[in-house]
Amino acid sequence: SMAAEGETLVLEPAELVPPELIDDIRLHKSELINKVPPRHPLDSELSAIVYQVSAKGYACLWSTVLEDNIAFVGDILEDDLRPVGFVIYTLDELSKLFGDSSLSADSLRMIHTAKKYGGKITDVRPS
Repeated sequence: SMAAEGETLVLEPAELVPPELIDDIRLHKSELINKVPPRHPLDSELSAIVYQVSAKGYACLWSTVLEDNIAFVGDILEDDLRPVGFVIYTLDELSKLFGDSSLSADSLRMIHTAKKYGGKITDVRPS
């Protein structure tokens, strides 16, 4: 992904950008900064989670908002591979949740409670 952060271009994950492309990016940096979206504060966290899920198949973390252990997975994991004590979210669900930054902490906690009881996120509409 590419985003603008002031006069800086942020490429994530940077290590996957082919070296031959770096020179072209430097050459057209000012044009790119004006064309790519600004970096959202959550983008780096989201990118890190997506990268870890892509590399390992899952990412486990503690959510301070939800006050619970959560795990993000690329696809539904078989029961014997699920991390014990974690509420599982797929990357598709993650993109729906983070795609709309207008969700309140209370809305996220309500969604999380539904997930604990087997719910699935199919759409998100701010309340």
